[in-house]
Amino acid sequence: MILQLDQLAVLVRETSILVAIYGIYVLSLNLEAGYLGLPQFGKVMFLALGGIAVGGIATKIALLIYGRAISANLGISPLSNLGTYCSTYQYQTIDIINNIFAKSPFEGIIFFLMAVVLAAILGGVFGVLMAGPALRLREDYLGIFLLVSAEMVRVVSTYTPEVACGVFGAVVPDPFKWLGEWRQWAYLIVVVLFLLLSFVALERLGNSPFGRALRAIRDAEVAARVFGKDIVRFRVRVLATASALGGVAGALLVFYNTYVQMGMFVPVETFKAWAMLIIGGMGNNVGALAGVAVYFILDRVLSMYKEGIRQVVNVDPVFFQYIIFGIIIILVLMYRPQGIIGEKPAKTLKRRILTKLQRGA
Repeated sequence: MILQLDQLAVLVRETSILVAIYGIYVLSLNLEAGYLGLPQFGKVMFLALGGIAVGGIATKIALLIYGRAISANLGISPLSNLGTYCSTYQYQTIDIINNIFAKSPFEGIIFFLMAVVLAAILGGVFGVLMAGPALRLREDYLGIFLLVSAEMVRVVSTYTPEVACGVFGAVVPDPFKWLGEWRQWAYLIVVVLFLLLSFVALERLGNSPFGRALRAIRDAEVAARVFGKDIVRFRVRVLATASALGGVAGALLVFYNTYVQMGMFVPVETFKAWAMLIIGGMGNNVGALAGVAVYFILDRVLSMYKEGIRQVVNVDPVFFQYIIFGIIIILVLMYRPQGIIGEKPAKTLKRRILTKLQRGA
């Protein structure tokens, strides 16, 4: 299969967008599992909460603000009859809002930033709520609790139309509509900027005394307690930070699709993130991003040649992808358990600089 130049550009662009979004998602998992050692098997819950923040909260705020224009054009009030809106009028209504954003880019950008902030807040709040059980349950039970909690959020949201139009899913406004055909390229720049900000912040956090304390808690919790580390405080902060980042990733994913439906947030999304982290390397942010890149590049290659694969092995390409990634994970765990880029010692100031600082003090 030979791609034309324009097709290759689109493939690279779409893959890069997903790598950036899932990069933020996996970096947040690395903070919890790689640095602190939490068995975070409910990570997809925060991806879903980011989607709910966009499709269930921010979009309703937009419907409230632009309700007069919608009523004038369609003769309905979406928020007063949510069932009819979700089943019949979503696309027409969102088109009206998109036209407003196309004429007023500033309003679209404000809507986008508001939605991302709401996603971070919602994710962070739920992260703090999850901290209670995280402090009381043993690791194996905590993993099960988080997995079940994520499924509860998904199922309840699916059958509650008020959340994000339930089983219909919610169409969300496109804040970058004003960019026309350059919309996707601009969105690539936006998500890459979010990824860079997340990466720099987590790198600084990991190399700070806070990050070194997380490693100490992960490797020897009793010893960390003896040295006066407040384990509860560290866990709450990590869960809040990582959950907020997961919410941001969910919001960016929904804006990329301009649609959210709870069926997008099944448990396999959690284990997909774990696969990326294991392949790339836990406890290393560069390794986490390397795992994301490897996963999506392989995924795209296998998708491109799926018909050839079907003819050669007579297996559904979707299942064949799972088989390939399963084999890769097994090989990594057997021969390279630290991942492609293993964990490295935290960076600290050189001894001579520390000595100068001590003398200056």
